[in-house]
Amino acid sequence: MKIFERVVKRNIMKHLIEQNLLNPGQHGFVPGRSTKTQLLQHYCDIFETLSEGTRIDTIFLDFAKAFDKVDHDILLQKVAKHKIKGKIGLWLQEFLNSRKYRVVANGEMSDVQDVLSGVPQGTVLAAVLFIIMISDVDENVKSSIVRLFADDTRISRKITSEEDKVLLQKDLNVIYDWANKNLMKFNENKFEQMSHGEAKKTLKLNHTKHNRGMK
Repeated sequence: MKIFERVVKRNIMKHLIEQNLLNPGQHGFVPGRSTKTQLLQHYCDIFETLSEGTRIDTIFLDFAKAFDKVDHDILLQKVAKHKIKGKIGLWLQEFLNSRKYRVVANGEMSDVQDVLSGVPQGTVLAAVLFIIMISDVDENVKSSIVRLFADDTRISRKITSEEDKVLLQKDLNVIYDWANKNLMKFNENKFEQMSHGEAKKTLKLNHTKHNRGMK
């Protein structure tokens, strides 16, 4: 089974790369990209801003139990959207929907239930299925920069006015709305924000997630 999964994964990645379907900001589980390339691009954003004598704000987000929360129906819609159809598409549907579970408590065993969410961790395909799931997280982001490493997400924007702060907040709300629409949640304890460069006293670092305070 593992060998077949590797063949399927190799063909899916080849297809995604050749058809230019990978999110350009995604650095996780993508050939030629890594945490280093994500950091390098982020640092380049910062250095460019510093050289201009302005400021860049970055908000760090992290999904809670990201791999476990992936809804199968939504994922399969995105698999089709990425033009993964035919035999591989049907096999992926069976791969996800054929999984069952039961719970044992106090010596009692529950009835068998279908697994309705989560990419099967420990499988070869888990990572590629997850990056397909999250590939459109920044689709409606208008003017900010989004960098990803799997579910580790950071959104940045140069800040020179109150309008820039408003636009960054709007883009942050877009990502938060995406999470709600896709039945995923952010880790409440891992929302962070950081500022680099010339920070005017009148432009406070106070972005929020849907009217809730951030660190």
